[in-house]
Amino acid sequence: MRGALYIAWLCLAACADKRGTEPTPPQLEETAEYWSNGYLRSVYQHYTNARGQTVLHGSFRTYSERVQNLLWSERTFFNDQPIAMQYERCGPAENIPIVNGDFELGNFTAWRLEGAQPTSIEIVADNDPQRGQHSAKLTLHPGDIVRNGNRVELVRVDSGRYQQTHIYGWSFKIPIDYVEEPYWQALCQFHSQPDAAAGEDWDTYPEHKPPISILYGQGRCRLIYHDAEQVQHEIGAFPIQKGAWSSVFFQIGWSMDGDGYIEMHADGQPVTAFNGTDHKFYGSNMYNESGNYLKIGLYRDKRAEAVNSVYVDDAYIEACL
Repeated sequence: MRGALYIAWLCLAACADKRGTEPTPPQLEETAEYWSNGYLRSVYQHYTNARGQTVLHGSFRTYSERVQNLLWSERTFFNDQPIAMQYERCGPAENIPIVNGDFELGNFTAWRLEGAQPTSIEIVADNDPQRGQHSAKLTLHPGDIVRNGNRVELVRVDSGRYQQTHIYGWSFKIPIDYVEEPYWQALCQFHSQPDAAAGEDWDTYPEHKPPISILYGQGRCRLIYHDAEQVQHEIGAFPIQKGAWSSVFFQIGWSMDGDGYIEMHADGQPVTAFNGTDHKFYGSNMYNESGNYLKIGLYRDKRAEAVNSVYVDDAYIEACL
């Protein structure tokens, strides 16, 4: 990029020579700015003109406030004028109301709860000042059956609309005393639902495996994708440190066709593989037009015998332009 900018300045110099002046390429500096939480916000190139003004010149990259080092956009400036956009992640068109994603209201407003016992889902104090004062604790016992499954989950129903792109993120923690068992355990599901417009209801709706889920076991999370034929594929994985918070980020293009995609990052690192252009995994990820919904918590094989908990905080959902 610097070479291209230098060539542009040589062209300007050639024109200026005819007028008897000899401009020189500016001395570029690079500045980094940070969000209030310490995450990188932007890195940009610039120079100072004769009047002492800062002039954008070169690359300008912006990064996510919620996911450390996640590139949000990259463009090029020439003498304060934008001349090229190399990359831009989708921008929010609306915030799907998740007014209590950080649980700072001290309750579960905006969430549907799926817990078998009064103490299955609790608000607990959080001693991390960057996380606020509260988080959610979800505890699962053997025999806790909700909707025919051994589960304890927080649910957002209207969170995955047909032919739209959405951004999702949250933090979770597996405690140090979490008991490992040789059975499947899901920490999240993007689940399908009946299409009422097509005459479907829960009584007649065929059983579908969630198109997207995160399975946990032995300190490792696996990103699972089920295609239209219900075939399971592992499309990524990332390690978990017990007792520490992990943050996940999804950008999902919802579609019943091959243009649907999943992009996931965990703790600032890509989980879905690089495909030569970006980190999107392409494929159909909806079974009908009614949309999918998000479930976060713990859902597991009924043979599991341990009492286990997970913690959840800082959830957000955005629908993109």
